[in-house]
Amino acid sequence: MIPLRKKNDLSPSDISELLKIHYTDLMPAFYESQSLFLCNIYKRHRSIEAANIVLCFARNIHLEIIRQREKDLNFNISSEKFWENFSKIDKPSAKISSITEITGIPKETVRRKIKNLLDAGYLAKDEKSKGYYWNPLSKEKKNEYSKIIEYDTKNLSKFIYKIVNYLQINLDNKIVEDEIHAQFSFYWYHYLTCQLAWLKLWQLKLKDNDLLLIALQTTIPTLQYINKNMGIKKIDDVFKVIGKFDEKDKSQNCSVSATSVCEITGIPRATCIRKLEKLVNLGFLTRAIKTKRYSMNKALDRRTNGILFRESFSFTIKNFSEYVAIIINSLIQNKL
Repeated sequence: MIPLRKKNDLSPSDISELLKIHYTDLMPAFYESQSLFLCNIYKRHRSIEAANIVLCFARNIHLEIIRQREKDLNFNISSEKFWENFSKIDKPSAKISSITEITGIPKETVRRKIKNLLDAGYLAKDEKSKGYYWNPLSKEKKNEYSKIIEYDTKNLSKFIYKIVNYLQINLDNKIVEDEIHAQFSFYWYHYLTCQLAWLKLWQLKLKDNDLLLIALQTTIPTLQYINKNMGIKKIDDVFKVIGKFDEKDKSQNCSVSATSVCEITGIPRATCIRKLEKLVNLGFLTRAIKTKRYSMNKALDRRTNGILFRESFSFTIKNFSEYVAIIINSLIQNKL
């Protein structure tokens, strides 16, 4: 446990240290949260790239809602008031060049995806600025999107609550969830900022973030196995295991089939097979010849190094630790 020295004294480095020390305890919960989040947006947009672009526009909306507090300190930014706020604010627009910079997705791909999102009704064009803005009400009914907000909030609060438990802070999961709902646009702006930075990291590495969603399906059971059966907790020790392949090591049995990945992610089976094979070629996965099941490759070579750099995992921890510190400090301040 990392003791709190005084009220509202939790720093991002405190969270980072906790995640590094209890890596195989806590990070499977984080990756599970990420998997659920990515699966949900993939199923809505049929592409992580397209969904990533929508996240940029959604973040702009939440920032504009937060800015209403510059005029009124008591302005209600809760999830309950989201649609009312959305209807009242001037919709901030963004151009293709800025979306390319934020996401790391090639400009022509962004242009093509935006056209598809316009045709599907998720975005609208601002004729005055020649930019684009988020237009969810034209595609998704208010009640349907409210269910999405509820789903994502529950998903996020479970991971936050796991951190809260490790810190031995006297808050239950319902309090965490209620706090996110009460200050929804504030938390969601910061949450989407973290997501965009994380997705850009992997976009630049993988050039296809659908691969990231698929890779998570083997990462989660592998870390869970290492935690339960090897007694390994710290991130430094995890990398020692990943770097040494042992034929007798049963953690190689933490495998998935193309069918199971298809069912979890919503990615068509033929596409799953093709992208699983791409991850094999990149060195992230291995495929058993007899069972045709895929598992995380623990034999580091030059191909695998391109994905399994320590810096990538360190960035993930640092990036989301900043967000977790924001929300837990707010909880401490408001609820204790």
